[in-house]
Parts: sequence; structure tokens; C-alpha cells
Amino acid sequence: MPFLKTGLAIPIYAINAELEIIKANETAKLVLASAQTILDVIEEESRPKAVMNLLRFEPIKALEINVLSSSGSIVLADLYVAWSEGEIGEVLIIEKDKAVEKVSEQLISLRTRLNDTNFELLEAKENAEELLHENIKLSSPFIEVTDAIALIPIYGGLDQTKTELIAAKLSQRAFLSEVETLILDFTAVGHIEQSGLEGLESLLKVLQLLGFNVVIAGLHPQHVKEWNDMEFTLEIRFMKSLKAAMEKLLAVQHP
Repeated sequence: MPFLKTGLAIPIYAINAELEIIKANETAKLVLASAQTILDVIEEESRPKAVMNLLRFEPIKALEINVLSSSGSIVLADLYVAWSEGEIGEVLIIEKDKAVEKVSEQLISLRTRLNDTNFELLEAKENAEELLHENIKLSSPFIEVTDAIALIPIYGGLDQTKTELIAAKLSQRAFLSEVETLILDFTAVGHIEQSGLEGLESLLKVLQLLGFNVVIAGLHPQHVKEWNDMEFTLEIRFMKSLKAAMEKLLAVQHP
């Protein structure tokens, strides 16, 4: 008998075709009313439903009934039955409250795990954003070479997010300085996305509106192609390399 051999701490009975109890495990004897038949365990109003289902001699899954506890109280429970070929039925009774309590505990545990996961994801997102902002600061430093010239070397690839962050930082830093010419060095720039070029154009417009002379240095051949595809209308000076730009500008300052 599979139920009786499991050692489960829930009431389990073996009954015959007359619904008489042949055997009961220790839990059944302790927690439910003492009985000669399985119907003695079941509360009176639930007996007709139990009899109708039991006498079909078919498996029963979670038939909701009221049962009598050993103290005489009425307990809501689920009844399960499995019949063998010899018309021996194994009856398993699980208190409804315990089943609900178990599910509730599982739901609470799952909710707690989800909340912890959500918090961890939020914390990871905030850390990633903080690292991104820090990376932007390091990838576009503002270096005042002379009283009139500032160098802004840019590192890595450029996309919309990065150019927007660079624009916000650079326009503010340039406005607070007293320099006249800004050199944007693209020597260490990788791939420039279309959105990055659009963001760059907006940045250059802002810098020109603020009255700065802008020099672009160190564009790679691929950058030049991408730049031309954008058809910029801004008047910007281009230098082949940072070295050439510095020599040209310093020569103008100190002829």
C-alpha cells in the first residue's frame, strides 16, 4: 500500500469495499476521531458526498469534506483515495488549513526572494549607472593646455548616451573656463554610432553658441566617412593629428 508505507505525518487509512477501516497509521489515530468505518471520521453533513464518491471505487483527488478531530472539533480537509484491484482503498486526509498554510508559506518565501532579487537588480542598475558616469568623466577630461587652449581627449566608442553625458559635462566645464579654443581629440575613439554623431553635432553647436573655436583632431578614415555622411553645416577646423593641431595653434599664439 503506497500511502501507508510512506511514513507521512498525515492521517492515512486502508478501507475495504464496505468502507470499514482495515488499518490506520499512528497520525490518523492521534489527530482524528476513533472510528470503525471511514464515515465515522467524516462529519455528518459531508458523509453523503463522501459515500457517493467512495462507492464509485475510482481514484479521488482532493475531495473537500469536514472531518472530526480526536477532540471532537470539525476540521475542513481534502480527502484522497486510491483503490487496488482487491477493492482495498487507501484514504489520505489532509487538513485544509495546513495545506493553505503551506502554500501561503511558499508564496511568502517566493515574494521575499523576488523582493530581494528586485532590490539586488536595482542596486546593480544604480552601480552600473554610477560606473557609466564615472567612465564618462574619465573618457573626456578637460585639460587647459594654455590660458587660451583646452584639450579634450575622448576615449572609446560613442553612442547617444555617452555623447549626451559628455555634452553636459563638457559644456559646463568649458563655460566656467576662460579658454577660447577647444581641441577635441578623436585619436582614441572607436566606433561612432549614428546616434553618437547626432549627439556630437548638438554638442558642437552648443560650444559654438558659447563662442568657442572648435578644432577636431585625430579623426580616423572611418570617422571621416561617418562625419561626411552626416553633412555637418558647422564651421569646424579639422587637423590630421593632435600634434599638428597643437603646433599650429601654439605657433599662432607665439609667432
